[in-house]
Amino acid sequence: MKHRYSIIPLLLVLGCEPKSEVTAPKDSSAEAKALTDAASKAAGDNPADALALAESLRNRQDVSAEDRAAALKAQQDALKKLSESAASGDAKAQEAIDKYRASK
Repeated sequence: MKHRYSIIPLLLVLGCEPKSEVTAPKDSSAEAKALTDAASKAAGDNPADALALAESLRNRQDVSAEDRAAALKAQQDALKKLSESAASGDAKAQEAIDKYRASK
C-alpha cells in the first residue's frame, strides 16, 4: 500500500524541524578580535588573565573560527603555565585553576 502523505509535514507538526547549521562569522567583531589578541598576548605573562579572556570568548557569536581557535590555544597555554606554577607551589596559580574548573 502506498502512503499518500509526506513525512516532512508530519515531522514539522511533531516538532522535528530541521536545524540550520550554526557557522562562525568570517571575521570577528572588533571587540572580539581585541579580546582574542589580549588573551594570546597574556598567555605567557599573565596566564590567569588569559584564561579569563579566552573563557569570555567561548559563547560569543561574533568570533570567527580562526579567532576562536587562537583563543582556545591561549586558554590551553595559560592552563599549562598555571599548572606548572601551581606544581611549584604558587597558590594564586592553583586558585586560578580551581576557579576555572569550578566554572565548568
